[in-house]
Amino acid sequence: MVSKAWAIQVVERHLAGWPARGRPRMVITDVRPHRLGWLIGSQSERYVRTREVIDMVVGHGPFLVDGVDGSLHTVHATADPEGGEWIEDYLEQVRGLERDDPLRSRITELLDSGQRLDALRLVRASAPDLGAQGAKAYVEAAAAGAQVPEHVRALLPQPPVRRRLWWRLSDPNPA
Repeated sequence: MVSKAWAIQVVERHLAGWPARGRPRMVITDVRPHRLGWLIGSQSERYVRTREVIDMVVGHGPFLVDGVDGSLHTVHATADPEGGEWIEDYLEQVRGLERDDPLRSRITELLDSGQRLDALRLVRASAPDLGAQGAKAYVEAAAAGAQVPEHVRALLPQPPVRRRLWWRLSDPNPA
């Protein structure tokens, strides 16, 4: 895991360039561990000194320093930092982890209880574009604990596209 000191350095380097872009000088106000790495809050230096609302920079969320590779991201101000779907999106898109397939877990339960025909029916009902052969391939892959073939996976219902709540600001940083 990337250390707290390293995470702070990554954010400080990023914030050092803000005044050059016409933004106020920013300072770190909060550092807390997160399951993905470190969440680091920031605010204008002037606001930290004066506590006057007029000096506050609003509309920005915390920075996330990835605990695995040290890359820097920003999280939308409206995102729930501790939960929410943005974390699943992040794990899939940044770390390459596959999203849980709720259909597969239900199919596995049916297969474990000897209800293979019900499993096939459930796949056909959940993914009508698959057809009988695709449903059979899906159920066989689930029964074998193998990955679903790509031609079958392409026909499965896709999760809805959600509003993006995080953005990459830097590539991985060496620790």
